[in-house]
Amino acid sequence: MEAYAATPVRRPSEPSSPSPTPSPSSLRQWRPAAQRNLRNQWSRLLAAKARWLAAATDGRSHASALVNAHLSRSYMPEMDLGVLKDMPGIRDKASAKLAHKELQCREMLLSAYKEMVLSVSDLVKASRGMRCFSKLSSSSPLICFTDCQDDLNDSGDGGGAPVYKWFSMLEFENFAQELVEMFVSELQLKRLIVLELLSINLKEGVDPSLEWSDELYDGEQYEFQSIGLSSGDSWQLPENWRGDVLQARRSGHTPSHEVLQVYLTSWLANVNIKMSRIDEIFELVGEEMQIKLC
Repeated sequence: MEAYAATPVRRPSEPSSPSPTPSPSSLRQWRPAAQRNLRNQWSRLLAAKARWLAAATDGRSHASALVNAHLSRSYMPEMDLGVLKDMPGIRDKASAKLAHKELQCREMLLSAYKEMVLSVSDLVKASRGMRCFSKLSSSSPLICFTDCQDDLNDSGDGGGAPVYKWFSMLEFENFAQELVEMFVSELQLKRLIVLELLSINLKEGVDPSLEWSDELYDGEQYEFQSIGLSSGDSWQLPENWRGDVLQARRSGHTPSHEVLQVYLTSWLANVNIKMSRIDEIFELVGEEMQIKLC
């Protein structure tokens, strides 16, 4: 199964020239604050990863229930009901129950998807908050540190010095960015599956009610914009998907049983997320920090 490339996630602006090497005394003051901030941000990354995986598991369960209810309702007119077939209105009642079940499953699937969006938002924000900047106060001779850049000459990376023993700030950021790109890519794929499942319609001649550019829930677009995953008024379909997706989403087309099973299998596989690499990154970072990240 092909894995799709992630939409690049924009990094915060970086200075055009390397930051000057700080004095030994400045570095001694910076390092404890930088270490503390890195521990906090990597703990956030770990929590966001766990939150994503839990939401993805819930989403798979709700998607499967939605597909089962949809297929059962579509087969109801021709289904052999055995001894129940002569009960008055049995098919209509069963269809109404299944339609209600579909509605419930759609709502729960959308809730799980929203949780995944928020998890990715946490991942992106944590990956961008690792640097530690000096903050001078006119009322105190002591140097304070913050995750906000006040001085454009301070890049917050300690001049590229190791934060703990080996890894520089940039190396920690690169590890985090690798994680972010996997989850952003998988979010795109799962959004497409959610879009298809929410658009299932048994009425002939009715177009799918949702397009890629539509918000799936209130505030989705704002969340994407706040973390740099979209610009303007919509989240654009990835360029390398455009032709295939537009062709597949034909007017009035309802996915077949086989296609729906492919959607469920793709969801379960997390095709863009390499768990062995994720575990390796957290293990490397944990060893460097001498803490357990699992």
